[in-house]
Amino acid sequence: MTHEATHDVIIVGGGIAGLTIAWELARAGRDVVLLEASDDAGGMLRRGAAAGLEVDLGAESFATRTTGVADLVADARLPVQLVEPAPGGAHVAFRRRSGRVDRAPLPRRALVGMPAEPLAADVVRILGRRGARRAAQERLLPMPVGAEPSLAELTTSRFGARVTARLVEPLCRSVYSQSAESVRLSSLHPVLWEKAQAAGSLTAAVDALAPAVRAGSAVRGVEGGLWRLAAELEAVALRAGAVIRTGTPVRAVTATSVDLGHETLSAASVVIATGPTAAAELLGIDVAPAPPVGLVVAEVASDGFDAFPVGSGVIAAPDVDCAAKALTHVDAKWQWAAAALPAGSHLVRLSAREGRHDELTDAAGAAAAIRTLTGVRVSPGDVRRVVPVSWPDAVATPPVRQAVAAAAAERGVRLAGAVAAGTGLASVIPHARALACDLTTPPTPSEGVRHVH
Repeated sequence: MTHEATHDVIIVGGGIAGLTIAWELARAGRDVVLLEASDDAGGMLRRGAAAGLEVDLGAESFATRTTGVADLVADARLPVQLVEPAPGGAHVAFRRRSGRVDRAPLPRRALVGMPAEPLAADVVRILGRRGARRAAQERLLPMPVGAEPSLAELTTSRFGARVTARLVEPLCRSVYSQSAESVRLSSLHPVLWEKAQAAGSLTAAVDALAPAVRAGSAVRGVEGGLWRLAAELEAVALRAGAVIRTGTPVRAVTATSVDLGHETLSAASVVIATGPTAAAELLGIDVAPAPPVGLVVAEVASDGFDAFPVGSGVIAAPDVDCAAKALTHVDAKWQWAAAALPAGSHLVRLSAREGRHDELTDAAGAAAAIRTLTGVRVSPGDVRRVVPVSWPDAVATPPVRQAVAAAAAERGVRLAGAVAAGTGLASVIPHARALACDLTTPPTPSEGVRHVH
């Protein structure tokens, strides 16, 4: 049997974007239903157990390039405490000409791997004197005209190949899970791209925008784990009157209906707030899915980590042969984690290189990656627990974003989340709130849009 239910808005996808929209609409008095296929809402803000703690198994920090997260916490009165990372900063691992893997703190002032001061000592430490002198010439070059090149092409042509290989590419792969060849600066940091065009130099733009703090500290987190942000937002959305149905996969959508197979729901507006591949499937289009994002959380017992040898973590240049592309030393980064861990234990997160997640899912593989990235002599016996996680629909590549946007526009379906806003809570949350505002604004008679009450 098919049961027809009429609502103001139906949201498909219960990640942070869907939850944000649900809360905004519910507090505005709208009849809103959120449908989530899995058993729990929260999307990539997921928790798990390790070292006796509830820890993040997805995102664990957010960029502070916008005030979106802080504004949401304040406006929704979420009972969470936003916290700053420890000031130690992050490192980069790269291979010297001798073949030896070296590690160095990332430049104090940089954005998307591009240095504000190419001749600063911390930049020379990574690039070498010749590479730093080449990077310093960027200010003298005219900005490109015509179509925007890929990020890799842009930084190589302006700063030199070493900046791309040792700074931009490892950061792009570890933070955005994409190659610098596959993205453009305008999609990762639109403000920086606009500033560079106005200033006529990427160096000048980074100099104007980069905070004078250690790399890796232009982020914040939540005390107890970022997963708490989604959990508390779900709670306030429910209290405001939103209906959240988990364990409810959706087969297809139109501008005004959602097909659950055994049931059809109708609404004045439908919003897709899923991952990119799921969004494409709902819209009935074929896209090439991005590779899954693999992550491992491991508890390590080693006094070699007591002094935080790579600060808050380390990212790996492509020439470093390792199954992990990045490591976060959780208790070095977050004081709440350091205070909660038992004596002698450390918590690390390993982000897998594409196709190599399986190499990290046991103690031997995790220990090998930790040794390569940090230089600390960790044996398999030092790795007490390994928690592997795989996110199959986490990356929204530009071609998929474009295809999904075109299909959604054609069908009159609204989009939220990374597929519409780009990567990261700093982008996703403001976009979701703007979309919710648009949905709560009554249409003018000339728009001819039906609004159901």
